[in-house]
This record gives sequence, structure tokens and C-alpha cells, in this order.
Amino acid sequence: MKLMLATVKENHVSRFSSTQRNMARLLITMMVLIGFTHSTAQAAFVSTGQIVDQQLLSHDRQQLISRLSEPQAVETMTRMGVNPAVVQSRVDSMTAEELTAFNQQVEDMQAGGSSVVGVVILVFVVLVVLDLLGTTNIFPAIKPINTD
Repeated sequence: MKLMLATVKENHVSRFSSTQRNMARLLITMMVLIGFTHSTAQAAFVSTGQIVDQQLLSHDRQQLISRLSEPQAVETMTRMGVNPAVVQSRVDSMTAEELTAFNQQVEDMQAGGSSVVGVVILVFVVLVVLDLLGTTNIFPAIKPINTD
């Protein structure tokens, strides 16, 4: 039996080099690992109301940004010491409820030239309140209210 095994080993010539064998081992290992790390797809039903709410939120945000981008609004904010970029980032982070309330207040204001100033004043008041609550730090002179 030993003699037969030795003969088989001597006659057996590998068709693959050691580099090819190592590469094959690596590829097999990678395929096995990829098979273990499968991802699951998650899906959910989206109602028409959710889609409409998302579209309205996007529209409200765009409307507010366009109002605050008007030259008169930018000039007024700059005069008051408010950086328009900070206002832009705050508008981007507003929730749906905040945007709805803000746009409702803007719509309730008078039509005409004073509405832009009103929007800027309203933004200024919102930023002051946020500074008082400690959410933002736009105005260094305003110290947050201690909640302790």
C-alpha cells in the first residue's frame, strides 16, 4: 500500500502553480464571506398622504428660502448682524411643523414691501428665541436660559 501511494505521488504532477492555488483559495474564501454578508431589502407602503406631505414640505422650504434670498431680506439681515448662511442652515434643519407655522405667519402678514421686512424680523425673533433656549449660538450677547 505504501509503495502504491508513493508511486501515485511521484506520478502526480500539479497542473496549477502555487500562486494559482493561493489565488483560488482567496477567491473561494471571498465568495463564502460575501455569501454570509447578505443584505436585506426593506420596503414599506407609502401612502398618498405621506407623499403629498413630503412634497408640501419641500415646497414650503423652497418658498421660505426664496423669500429670504431676496436682496432686501439679505440686506436687512446683514444690517441686523445675522449671517444669511446661518439662516439658510437653520431653514434647512426646520421640522415640518416649524415650516408650516412659519409660512402661516408669513401668509398672515400684510402684502407688499413690508412683508419682506416682516419675514426678516420674524426670522430674527426665531433666532433670538433659539439662542435663549441654547439651540443655537448666533448672538454672543444672548446667554442661554439655565434649565437647571
